Amino acid sequence: MNGVCHRDISLENILVDESTKALVIDLGMCIRIPYNSRSGIPEEVVDVSMGTLRKLIYPQGQCGKPNYISPEILANIEPFDGFAVDIWAAAIVLFIMLVGLPPFELASHDDPRFRLISRGGLHQLIEQWQRPISPDAIDLLQNMLNENPRDRLSLFQVMDHPWCRAV
Repeated sequence: MNGVCHRDISLENILVDESTKALVIDLGMCIRIPYNSRSGIPEEVVDVSMGTLRKLIYPQGQCGKPNYISPEILANIEPFDGFAVDIWAAAIVLFIMLVGLPPFELASHDDPRFRLISRGGLHQLIEQWQRPISPDAIDLLQNMLNENPRDRLSLFQVMDHPWCRAV
């Protein structure tokens, strides 16, 4: 769906059909991403089909499964980028698919594995766990799991990443 933030992407919410196409299910927490209208009236907010620049979304409370919640949703203090939240969760899905378990329990500095990853140390965690993950895959995951949502890869950057182009 165009212009929608899922907010609950997880392995449990992904099905594979008979032609091995992945389907995201459970749209109960989805919200539309607001955009400025083309009219230029600041108060006028529209959806992606009628808008220009997307807006941040006011905190909506914590939602999603604990392992998949992004740091900004966990904090629930500042407006968030709906696309960045879903990129974070997609990175957790990919990590679990490649490694076999989640990278951390919660995206909190109380979790030592989260602290390591938030400082750019994903490759160290992978080495400690002795998982055969390619450097390109590690780079992709590290950049999708950037604690600062402004620095997190966009969907287009993910799709253009060398690891995704090689797969």
